Amino acid sequence: MLFADLKAFVAVVECASLTYAAQRLNLTQSAVSRRIQHLEQTLGVELFDRSTRPPRPSAIGRRLYQGAVALLHDANQLLAIPREESAPSGSFRVGLPQVISDIAAFDLVSRMKAAFPGLELQVITDWSFLLEKRLAQGEFDAAALMRPSPSRLPGGFAGEKLGSFEVLVVQSRRQPLSEPSTCLARLAEREWVLNPAGCGYRDALVAAIEAKGKRLRLGIDTHGTAIQMRMVASGLGLGLIPRHFMDDSPLAQALSVVEVSDFSLRMDIWQVISGQPGNLRQACDLLAQAVREGLERG
Repeated sequence: MLFADLKAFVAVVECASLTYAAQRLNLTQSAVSRRIQHLEQTLGVELFDRSTRPPRPSAIGRRLYQGAVALLHDANQLLAIPREESAPSGSFRVGLPQVISDIAAFDLVSRMKAAFPGLELQVITDWSFLLEKRLAQGEFDAAALMRPSPSRLPGGFAGEKLGSFEVLVVQSRRQPLSEPSTCLARLAEREWVLNPAGCGYRDALVAAIEAKGKRLRLGIDTHGTAIQMRMVASGLGLGLIPRHFMDDSPLAQALSVVEVSDFSLRMDIWQVISGQPGNLRQACDLLAQAVREGLERG
């Protein structure tokens, strides 16, 4: 009842007319008048100077009006949170694997700021399995997760598959460590330049090598696709590089792809949402669009 009374009070102040306030609220004049009277009785003060025509807010009425406008605005913002058709507000916390951040984060941030300038955007990069754990703990509103193909949506989440990309086995063109075409057992005898433990590429490779009764020979353990490509190009080991990096990087000319008869790797990308997105639905849709287009460009 208090909010209804405050809405009537604000409308009368802003319209400077009981008639226009009633039209704005789609109420009768008597209903608006009763709400003003009820508010005055509740607060124990007179909110209007009725000696003037039209009545003007009293000194205490002017102060109450300022607070009521802010309160009603905050209440409207609060009530909009569960509605998917409402504009995003507050903060939008996004988790991305580094490889997806490389191809989509700039476009995501640019578009999000243009579409929703009042939205606070937080973009965090991490391994997919850690992003999934943090999403389950409520630390993110949405995340892009990477899984070896074919894959399914992680249990307990809502979301959609956004696309996939191929990961290539590469070596130095000038100092090759392998035949151009070979099998995984032979590659297991060579050293590799890979991301640290937790990387989806590395985990898939380790599983495939161990299935052959072999063990991975890790030569260099380091973050960053660009530095890995330089190290592989220098003959320091074999590498796993997404095809879109090979297509775009000037280092591609220094590398060659190794065709592996019994190993291939594609990574599926899923957009995963924590619970009901409410008024972050449009932000989630923009995230999906940015990632999908980044994969298509790649």
